[in-house]
Amino acid sequence: MYKKIEKQILDFVDTLDEIKRREIVHGTLYVTLEDDRVCDIIHTDIRDFYRKKINPKGGVNMYAVGDEFAFDFVPEDRETPVFSDEEYSGKEGMMPDDIDKGIWSDFAEEGLIEDLPDDVDTLLELENDMKRGK
Repeated sequence: MYKKIEKQILDFVDTLDEIKRREIVHGTLYVTLEDDRVCDIIHTDIRDFYRKKINPKGGVNMYAVGDEFAFDFVPEDRETPVFSDEEYSGKEGMMPDDIDKGIWSDFAEEGLIEDLPDDVDTLLELENDMKRGK
């Protein structure tokens, strides 16, 4: 990512509340928040800024990475569909009804998540054991 664009993004992020630390590494913005519950608001703010000031045909994907969040700046067609139906209603293969249901609802309707909590608990226990060296 160009240094000028990185500076614009960092300057904007500095204006946001709830940011403890921010850094751009290899074009990805890493942010540590004071309260993780505001991550979606921060995601929306960064995306709105990016589309208005830098690339109107771009998007921003957010990932949780340990205790921080990573924001990737991607072309519009590679953006994860997490925003309003209005923005995605015209995209190929996506209809507003599909967006409303989401992946979780599709699995729930098919009964595919009945055993999920047990599996998740087992995986979390294994992960914790690995961290402790067991």
